Amino acid sequence: MDEFDLNDLRAFGLIANAGGLSPAARKFGQAKATLSRSLSRMESVAGAPLFDRVNRGLRLTPLGESLLPTAEAAIALMLEADEVLRITKAKPQGPLKIAASALTGQKLVAPVIARLAETYPEVKTTLRVTSQGPDPIAEKLDVVLRVGRPTEPYLVSSRIAKSPLALYAFRTRALEVDLNDAFAVEQLGRITIDVMGVPQDWLLKNDQGQEMLMKSEPLIAVGDPTVALGILSTGPGVAFLPQIYADSLVRAGVLVRALPDFNGPNLEIYAALPPKRSNIPAVRIFLDMLRNYVAELEDASKTADFITLL
Repeated sequence: MDEFDLNDLRAFGLIANAGGLSPAARKFGQAKATLSRSLSRMESVAGAPLFDRVNRGLRLTPLGESLLPTAEAAIALMLEADEVLRITKAKPQGPLKIAASALTGQKLVAPVIARLAETYPEVKTTLRVTSQGPDPIAEKLDVVLRVGRPTEPYLVSSRIAKSPLALYAFRTRALEVDLNDAFAVEQLGRITIDVMGVPQDWLLKNDQGQEMLMKSEPLIAVGDPTVALGILSTGPGVAFLPQIYADSLVRAGVLVRALPDFNGPNLEIYAALPPKRSNIPAVRIFLDMLRNYVAELEDASKTADFITLL
């Protein structure tokens, strides 16, 4: 007689969430063959299909619809059991799975996990670089760093950083054009970044309440802030970037602020976690170290601004 286990039930839940085998394999980083075998075992035990095969993927049958709440409950129980086992270990240790964008991973997460590895070598960290902002429960992640507050009501969220957007150009531009002249700055060519939280039209304000809007046709459009930084570091254009990331390059002499008296809207970075995940020692210490590192960056930026004023 065919049998299935909780892993098969979990696979069924992932397939239902993604709407097909291939989408589930891509979205959750699972082997398609493994998901297919799990589904075959489930349908063999049921004696009936759990999905109808349609042109664009899979659609739950009535039997599959009735099974889905059980699968979701099983996934939640597996996660809860994992958390209970890990919470019992008072010293930070074991796996720590994090997801972040390339820029957040490079500028914030990488220095922190380096410190974490040095201080707590028994914590085994995995960093997944993605621009999608994955669901930490569905993809078995401990922490996902996202731009903007998570909208999923079942996730716990905590703001990690809040940073205004500002305009930046390559350092040689300070010698070529007046970076206090809005028209001259926009004529350098806008490098726009198509990611959540970064506007395509640039609205800037100063402390006196003056506003300016830049919405000219982009010189270059990119899908990742790290690409914009790479382009800026070789010369062309001006980009709208979070100060928390770009100011270190100003201090290093790579970039300069354009229109330094004007800022854009704030960009907020949140940590999204499954419920109770922050009780796990490795997760808790990572978040504490991450907040401390962000505070260091903010202090360094304030110190640099103060020295500039002297």
